[in-house]
Amino acid sequence: MSGLSRRDWLRTGPAALTAAMAPAALARADGIVRAPQDFRVLGAPVVQALSATAVSVAWAVNDTSTGWVEYGETEALGSVASGDEDGLRPLDARVQRVRLDGLTPGTRYHYRTVSVPIAFLGAYDIRRGRPYESRTYSFVTPDGGAGGRMQAAIINDTHEQPETLTRLFTHLAESPGDLLFWNGDMFNDIATEQQLAEQLLYPAGLAYAASRPVCFARGNHDVRGPEARALGRVLDTPSGQHYYTVRQGPVAFLVLDTGEDKPDDAPVYAGLGTFDAYRTRQAAWLAEALQRSEVKDAPFRVVVVHIPLYGATPVRFHGGADARAKWHDHLVRGGVDLMVTGHTHRHAWLPPDATRPFGQLTGGGPQPDAATVIRLDADRQRLTARLSRLDGTLISEHVVTRRA
Repeated sequence: MSGLSRRDWLRTGPAALTAAMAPAALARADGIVRAPQDFRVLGAPVVQALSATAVSVAWAVNDTSTGWVEYGETEALGSVASGDEDGLRPLDARVQRVRLDGLTPGTRYHYRTVSVPIAFLGAYDIRRGRPYESRTYSFVTPDGGAGGRMQAAIINDTHEQPETLTRLFTHLAESPGDLLFWNGDMFNDIATEQQLAEQLLYPAGLAYAASRPVCFARGNHDVRGPEARALGRVLDTPSGQHYYTVRQGPVAFLVLDTGEDKPDDAPVYAGLGTFDAYRTRQAAWLAEALQRSEVKDAPFRVVVVHIPLYGATPVRFHGGADARAKWHDHLVRGGVDLMVTGHTHRHAWLPPDATRPFGQLTGGGPQPDAATVIRLDADRQRLTARLSRLDGTLISEHVVTRRA
């Protein structure tokens, strides 16, 4: 390359000649992506992974793009979170996800997402399209325990059923509350990246968590399929793990992950699961989390987990039985007040007994006539859990009073 700079050689040398002769073939060979065509933002943003001082905002796109979030305590916005990492801004063809840090607890934030299509036409020919701005939404950060009242909703086992999802989110929109928990089996199994975005970011084409944050609890079907390991590309949590805590008003929530329902050596898993060890690690985390001040000092502690730990089901479901063996003593000593589960597709209530001072409330199944919504309403003296059908019919109501 005597007499030529590296850049000049790239522009005028053999590579440039080849590109001029056969640009389509070279693009295929070198992996240069085509320009985004008919770029669209798919659905509304999803606010998730919330703590008192941070949230993640994710949204779906249909082609290669970068993005950021503009936000502030007024509709004037004023701050920008760009999601850059290690010197690079985000770039993805399906999902944009940006973390907002340094927020104030119990505060309403207004925000909008901005997406910009990007075309890689060559090493020195990267082109930006026009920005696509969402409408302005708002959400409220958790109060970290400062508030005297809390309302939350819990759904489970939707299994990609569009009618159930439509009716659930329509029902929830009428009384959104502070938080939504999606307690596992969002999927049947995860086969494609497109499926990931569709089911979590715009299920049944609906906007469901643009203004009321969602907290995800992973179910056993959510760990199945060739793209299950990509779940973290769309789903985020405050801890970066599938077990974490959230404090809102008088309630400390502990989200746990029971993993698969069968033993690790079950032939159907082909040796790919290590959930027994995973549940053991969670036991150590649970013991520590229950001693944190935001959990220990809360008037109420609620566990959200997919597979039931108690009743007849753990006999049939290894995941629940193994979790019960490893977590039970911590849950009792930590003063848990209520456990909310799913998995069985049959709603049920197990009241407290001599072995545990808390009840276990299990939500229904994926079909519209079996689906349920669990609503929690708490002040500093009383926690009420109401289990209802999608038409609003009350199935059962359970009251937990604050322990002395």
